[in-house]
Amino acid sequence: MANEDIAGCSLIAPERAQEQETRSHIQTVLWLLILCLLVLGVSTRKVTSSPVTSYVLKGWVPNACTLVVCAPHNRSPGKQNGDKGFQGPAKAPHIHGSQKYAGSTRKRFRRDANQVELESLRKEIRNIQMQLNAYKAAVNKTLKVLLMPSGVTVGDKIFKTDGSTGDYETAQTLCSQMGATVASPKNAAENKAVQQIVQWQNKNAVLGINDIEIEGRFMHTNGEIMRYSNWASGEPNNLANEDCVEMHPDGKWHDRRCGLEWVVICEY
Repeated sequence: MANEDIAGCSLIAPERAQEQETRSHIQTVLWLLILCLLVLGVSTRKVTSSPVTSYVLKGWVPNACTLVVCAPHNRSPGKQNGDKGFQGPAKAPHIHGSQKYAGSTRKRFRRDANQVELESLRKEIRNIQMQLNAYKAAVNKTLKVLLMPSGVTVGDKIFKTDGSTGDYETAQTLCSQMGATVASPKNAAENKAVQQIVQWQNKNAVLGINDIEIEGRFMHTNGEIMRYSNWASGEPNNLANEDCVEMHPDGKWHDRRCGLEWVVICEY
């Protein structure tokens, strides 16, 4: 038995000696690698076809072959000192803070540019809608005016009559049916336009002005206070409770009773 034990030990001893020698060689190589990293520097390149990054050590021995050491993607050569093996899956590459900032800036710039373009399109759509509404209103007004003879335009207003006659309430009803109001001049130019129609018709016309609510305080039919007037001499005199206003062919105004009959001129 003693001989057998001695024989077994003689077989095991060379194996242990060889293992120790192998470890010693490995440690020596690792220390050489660490010294090369510290003294000569490391040039790295990323291998896109592999999930790991290759670190190439150059220049540590003249005319020597390049030594390639493979490491996990999230590891750097400087951290290999004391490693006991590569463990765990490779992590995503670290993105530098400046790269993150640049990426977020580009995204924010594109988002802001899209927002500006969207708001510009909305503004153009609103302008087009406003123009269409204005054109539609102008066409409707023109069509209504063309249905009646004897009209005069002043600025954006049109004064027109179809020769109809009636008292103040009738005049309001006729003009309202045409989407208009009784002619109510608010400046000299408008007064002259209405005067032309009165001269063509050779009849006095009722105006959309009265002091029915408050005596002596004349107002337009839309509720506005009258600021322009062209009263004849001695007018208004309120004889016989005269609350309405008529225009004569000379363009002058007179207050009259509202039940009289006049030519009806509408304002568009």
